[in-house]
Amino acid sequence: MRVFKLVLGLCLICILLMISYILFNVNKALKYYPVIEQYSMEYKIDPLFITSIIRAESNFNPNAKSKKGAIGLMQIMPSTAKEIAQKYLNINDFSEEKLYEPELNIKLGVYYVKILSEMFNNNTNLVLASYNAGLGNVQKWQQENPIIEYDPEEMPFKETKNYVSKINRFYNTLKIVCNRREK
Repeated sequence: MRVFKLVLGLCLICILLMISYILFNVNKALKYYPVIEQYSMEYKIDPLFITSIIRAESNFNPNAKSKKGAIGLMQIMPSTAKEIAQKYLNINDFSEEKLYEPELNIKLGVYYVKILSEMFNNNTNLVLASYNAGLGNVQKWQQENPIIEYDPEEMPFKETKNYVSKINRFYNTLKIVCNRREK
C-alpha cells in the first residue's frame, strides 16, 4: 500500500509539473500573439503556423541566437532579413541588432514565410524545409525527388526531417486545441 501511495504521489507531481510547463509555454506564446496575428493577417499566413515556427525556432525567446547566426524569435539569418527589409518592405534603416526586436523579427519572418508559401503553393512541408535548410537545397531536393512535397521522411537532411515533422505536429495540435480544421 505504501508503494502504491508513493507511486501515485510521484505521478501526481509529474502531472502537475507537465501542466505547469504547458501553461508556462502558453503564456510565453500569448505574449507575442497579438503581433503574430497582426502580421499573419496582413500577409495572409495562418498565425498558428507562425506560432508553431516560433516555438520550434526560439521557444519564444526574443534574444535567441543560433550557432549559425540566426537571430530572434523567428531565428532569421541577418542576410535574409536585410534583403526582405530593404527589397520588399522598404525598411532602409535595418540593422542586425534590430532582429532582437520582437515586432520587427516577427514582421520579417512572417513575410519570409509568405514568400516561401507563394513559391511552393502553400505546401507546408516545402515551406518549412526551406525555412530550415535553405531555398536552394529544397529546390534541388524537389527536382531530385518530388515526393518530398508529401513525405518529409524523404528529405536528405535528418535535421530538416525532424524540424518539419516537429512543427507539423505542433501546428496540428494547435489547430485542434483552437478548434480549427483544414478546409
